[in-house]
Amino acid sequence: MLSKKGIVDLRKRKLGAPLRNVLPLRFSERKKPTPLRVRRRRTRALFALGGLVLLAGSASAISYVSYLPRFNVSSISIVGTTNVSPNLVEVYAQTQLHDGTHPYLSPENIFLYNPDHLARAIVGFFPRIKSANVDRSSMLATAVMITIAERQPFALWCRTTDCYQMDDSGFIFAQTDGSAVSTTQYVFQGDVSAASSSSAIGQSFVPAHLPGLLVLLQSLAQAGFPPQGASVEGDQDFTVPLKDSFYIKASFGADSDTLVKNLQLILTSEALQGNLARIEYVDLRFGDKVYYKLKGGNETKAPQ
Repeated sequence: MLSKKGIVDLRKRKLGAPLRNVLPLRFSERKKPTPLRVRRRRTRALFALGGLVLLAGSASAISYVSYLPRFNVSSISIVGTTNVSPNLVEVYAQTQLHDGTHPYLSPENIFLYNPDHLARAIVGFFPRIKSANVDRSSMLATAVMITIAERQPFALWCRTTDCYQMDDSGFIFAQTDGSAVSTTQYVFQGDVSAASSSSAIGQSFVPAHLPGLLVLLQSLAQAGFPPQGASVEGDQDFTVPLKDSFYIKASFGADSDTLVKNLQLILTSEALQGNLARIEYVDLRFGDKVYYKLKGGNETKAPQ
């Protein structure tokens, strides 16, 4: 019997009698339709995945194209060198373009490498090189030409037995020996910045005062007192040895015309007339108060 609540009472059924009015058992529910929001979410996820795949493919293609030989530096030529080995410059330039790693974009790509950065690196690495120009013949050319301008020796900077070549800006760029001294070349000494290093190469000789010092040396030469160079003593004072004669003491910042005029006046004074060969030095560091010293004598103040 099936009760009103759908419960079968087996106690009241005869053995072998068929079951009546028995409701079928439900083993599964009918699948409900997917909501619209869920379907949209899945669609967006598929689009996002496709976009990522497309982006990764594009990025890979860009990296591949950047390494194609037609877009990379094929050769480097060096012109303008005299004392610097062009092979060394070429090898250094190649190491700057490619350091052995494999970045995402080719560092040798003709559209991506930085010629100005390469030029500065070459000048910074080779002290003898004053400037470098990196260029290509056309926009799609893969051959790079580097034009070098070397520093020209203007004077010597010496300490004890070591001498170095120096250009007209005061930059010390190469070591040499004493035989390089010529009659037309200045010889400089001193300056703490250069003397404090074990090697003076790469240092500069009194860069803030060198232009004024050169003006004084030229004025002395024009006045008939050819200088041999200068020796810096401390932060402000320096001495200038005159060729086959005495030396003068001066300070940075003084007017060169005034110094030369004071020197001429003291040399024509009564105290020094006829004694030029005996003069050891003339001190011009104190404006109109000029001092001098004769060999074997004491320092004397010159007449006003």
